[in-house]
Amino acid sequence: MARTRRKNQFERGQATVEFALAVTVLFMVTYGIIDFGRALYAYDLVNTAARIGSRYAIVHGSGCTLSICPATSAAIQTYVLTKVTGVNQSQFSVVTTWSTAPGCSDPNFQGPECIVNVKVSYPFRFVLAFNQTLTLTSTSQMVISQ
Repeated sequence: MARTRRKNQFERGQATVEFALAVTVLFMVTYGIIDFGRALYAYDLVNTAARIGSRYAIVHGSGCTLSICPATSAAIQTYVLTKVTGVNQSQFSVVTTWSTAPGCSDPNFQGPECIVNVKVSYPFRFVLAFNQTLTLTSTSQMVISQ
């Protein structure tokens, strides 16, 4: 009987160690999946922000009759930041440039047929990868419609 009791005590200790190792791996995989999902969300958000910014710029060209026209770099950045949710907005970088074709280089005249280019970047920080930072960048280019 003493041998059986001794064997069961050692097996219980072994099961505890195996459980600790298995749970550690399970938690690392689970948090890795969550972190990767956050990265995909941020990547999609950066792409969408660039498209939103360029759409705003093409609709608010020099032919627009609203008081907020024509769109400036600051106005485009402000508009994009109002549409971005779920991340640190202060780290978003929105840079807008217009084509250098005749009639397009003057910031007061970004008229039809001019090309606007909106570049958005965001430094994404992974949680589990020892605070590794990945800079996500997207560019959207469209032709001004008005």
